Amino acid sequence: MKIQDSNVQLSSTHEASRSQELEITSVREFRRIFDDLSLNPAEVRKTERQKIQQMLQSLLDAIMAAMDGKKVGEKFAAGEALPAQPAVARRGAEISWQRTIRETVSESEKTTVCGNGKVTTCDGKVIEFDYALAMERNYASEKVEEESGTVKLSDPLMLSFNGKACELTEDCIAFDLNADGTAEQIPGIGQGSGYLVFDRNGNGKADDGSELFGVASGNGFTDLAKLDDDHNGWIDEADAAFGQLGVWSATGYGSLKDQGVGALYTSTVNAEFSLKTKSNELLGQIRAAGLYLSEAGEVGHLQQVDLVVSDLPAGSEHPDQGQELAA
Repeated sequence: MKIQDSNVQLSSTHEASRSQELEITSVREFRRIFDDLSLNPAEVRKTERQKIQQMLQSLLDAIMAAMDGKKVGEKFAAGEALPAQPAVARRGAEISWQRTIRETVSESEKTTVCGNGKVTTCDGKVIEFDYALAMERNYASEKVEEESGTVKLSDPLMLSFNGKACELTEDCIAFDLNADGTAEQIPGIGQGSGYLVFDRNGNGKADDGSELFGVASGNGFTDLAKLDDDHNGWIDEADAAFGQLGVWSATGYGSLKDQGVGALYTSTVNAEFSLKTKSNELLGQIRAAGLYLSEAGEVGHLQQVDLVVSDLPAGSEHPDQGQELAA
């Protein structure tokens, strides 16, 4: 075929659309946070509930920031320490969350090409034509991801000996924190830090969480103040229990005298601060701060730390007490 003459007209249209929707649904649940309020007279419950709610909001902000990798923009004070609670065993408080992330993507695209023409060949043949092409596609997808978790909170007292705040590590320790005969997993003890221990049976170690301050009651400084026999605001050698107090550090256990601690101050201020890993995962949160005096007259830090507690991984061996004291 040889073309002698032609007249061709072509045109096209194109339509495209794309939409993407991201829906995030979060459900948060507080468990056993308000159990202790039922033990108190009605006239103090409202005040205590408000104080606890403020503390919980601060903790929850830190937890959600750890999940999102974001900084918490607003800080809440926990309020003054709660009044001492009756000596009733308390199950660990928990904050649980469930998050559903639903991503929906839809696309559509349509292209049409049309035309007409007239062609005359060299041998005199005339060809007239109409031309049309249609292309169309549609796409839709939905992806759903769910994540959930539970953070158990427990708050022993910690001392630091290096002039810094108390520190935790992600090298976890197996320890029976709630004194139920089953070990839990808690963050490791940072260098220069240690848990304050009340060695009731004098065996030179922390047997379980019942020998730490605040694990059962929720307020370590309140527990500590109960040992102040002469009511001078300090736990010192004038108090009968002073000789039973010690420090469980990364290197083991030692008495307060071995650590050079002369007196522990029982008053405290609210001092919220999150302790996290390099990847922004929450290890614990400092909730309150006090101080101690060394035998040399120097001031050290005494802090109440809310630890993130988790169950031991499946198949893990529960260490004996000697191993539990090694970080």
